[in-house]
Amino acid sequence: MIFLLHTLVFSDIPALIAIENEVHAHPWTAEAFEICFKAGYSGFGMKKDEQFVGFIILALGAEECHILNLGTARAYQHQGVGTQLLLYALQHAKFYGARIAYLEVRASNVHAIALYRKVNFFPTGIRKGYYQTATGHEDASMFTCEL
Repeated sequence: MIFLLHTLVFSDIPALIAIENEVHAHPWTAEAFEICFKAGYSGFGMKKDEQFVGFIILALGAEECHILNLGTARAYQHQGVGTQLLLYALQHAKFYGARIAYLEVRASNVHAIALYRKVNFFPTGIRKGYYQTATGHEDASMFTCEL
């Protein structure tokens, strides 16, 4: 399967929202993506046949990279899309001077945690009640990776 990497722009937001709504119980809004783009955050998407199948959003600064959001369309999960996006984002961050990358992930998201561990992220802590759920809040596991 051939996937093409694409630097995200404002006009991509509807496609990102479609993936968000498909895969996240509490998806980002269009406004959240707009705020990221206006702030100058980096974003990359993976396309197959001109259709987005995944994306990643990251913030760079002070020799750090914060992975803010990573999503892969359900039909393309477990096919390497998330891995490729994450590896590219980490290379991009390193090129622009980042020495570490960090992220938060739902403590219950075992598939995402396995992906992060696969690319050398290691657990560094817990953020209590970080994520909203249908019945309250869920902890976030914090992970870091040296670049």
